[in-house]
Amino acid sequence: MHKIKYLSIYNELKKTILDGTYPIQSKLPSKRILANFYNVSVMTVDNAYQQLIAEGYVISMERKGYYVNDLPEHRFFKQGTSILDEHVEDENNISDIQFPIRLTYFPHHIWAKLSRKVLSDDLNMMDFQVNPQGLIGLRVEIKKYLEIYRGIHASIDQIVIGSGSQAMMQLVIALVGRDYTFIMEEPGFPRLKNIIRLSGMKLLTIEQDDQGIIINKVTGLHPTVLHITPSHQYPTGKVMPVGRRIECLNWSILDEHRYIIEDDYDSEFRYQGQPIPAVQSLDKSSKVIYMNTFSKSLSPALKINYLVLPKTLMNAYHNIKSVMPCSVPIFEQKVLLEFMKEQHFERHLNKVKKIYRKKALYIIDKFKNEKLIKISGHETGLHMILTFDSKIEISALDLIFYQQSVHLQKLNYFYDNEPKEGRDYMFEYTSLDDDEIAKTVEIIIQALNEQKKSF
Repeated sequence: MHKIKYLSIYNELKKTILDGTYPIQSKLPSKRILANFYNVSVMTVDNAYQQLIAEGYVISMERKGYYVNDLPEHRFFKQGTSILDEHVEDENNISDIQFPIRLTYFPHHIWAKLSRKVLSDDLNMMDFQVNPQGLIGLRVEIKKYLEIYRGIHASIDQIVIGSGSQAMMQLVIALVGRDYTFIMEEPGFPRLKNIIRLSGMKLLTIEQDDQGIIINKVTGLHPTVLHITPSHQYPTGKVMPVGRRIECLNWSILDEHRYIIEDDYDSEFRYQGQPIPAVQSLDKSSKVIYMNTFSKSLSPALKINYLVLPKTLMNAYHNIKSVMPCSVPIFEQKVLLEFMKEQHFERHLNKVKKIYRKKALYIIDKFKNEKLIKISGHETGLHMILTFDSKIEISALDLIFYQQSVHLQKLNYFYDNEPKEGRDYMFEYTSLDDDEIAKTVEIIIQALNEQKKSF
């Protein structure tokens, strides 16, 4: 019941912000006033406000209260309507460079049981001709999931299942044509950059600020596809606030030959509040190509990806789908269909989210008194960023990490134009067990203490 009340308050506040009831920079009701109005606890109202702050709709000013953030006008938002269709979740539900994840947590016994069930129920399965878009039943389950947890409302005809990010990107290229320029965030996915370049496409990278890609730098290009990772930017871990998301959408509608690829690769893993709704849920002009994968949420071995195509590309897709068949084996699709239909997917996510959150909190607690490290990007996703103070001699630190086989990846690796001195490191802690994390943290602290002696 608590979750239902908190989501209802969150949805109502967001709706009043978007329809102009509360204009930009106006003060919002205090937590106590809203708690009395809705007959709920102050903590319930605080949870609603924290989610709005996380999404960028609201800012908190110390000792002054909550205010509507300065949002750009959304050209295709109509007053009196909500960007997201409101919904109340069941209380028991939860909301290729390859991320390593621990297969220890994968529900092998359930997957094996469903595999046997699929084989026994359909002995003629291997004779079945797969729909180029993937099994209808699996697309129905994906559609349900996206509606509840990502705020995406699409028909099953818009969903296309494929094997791996390379196959998905090649499909996008076939749909838009080879005269398009691809824009990616800097830093960004090295492998995806290589896929685009090896496909003969022109690729440009655009720098970011603290809110994500600086969209006003994407000018003078026609036609253009913009690739973004707004829920948890790869690799910096930034979450793009709603204002920047709307700026990207407004950029896309200025030219009919502009599209956005929203790569939602690890959006399921948000550890504070609800998952932030997808950019596609804000799209009223059919400009967003939504992309996601099960390899991050279930297993890297399960190369099942999917796209949600905008309606403006559906004719182009139907013209080519006969020569671009679904590359995911029907057996894997049927097992995943049963896995989702029986709600094992939601339960699995709920389980591993608790485990990963516990790991993140352990790391944060161990570094809480360490002023030479700043932690960011830990509120969501499968990795966090450690930034070391300018007092630290990075070359000495790198040597220790190399000698001790510390599981940190320097962010320099992800830039096209590598910075001269990188102080940011990706920590893929979700791939490690508790002992490995403790050992890594201990090595880092010892290395810092050694350098402090020379300060």
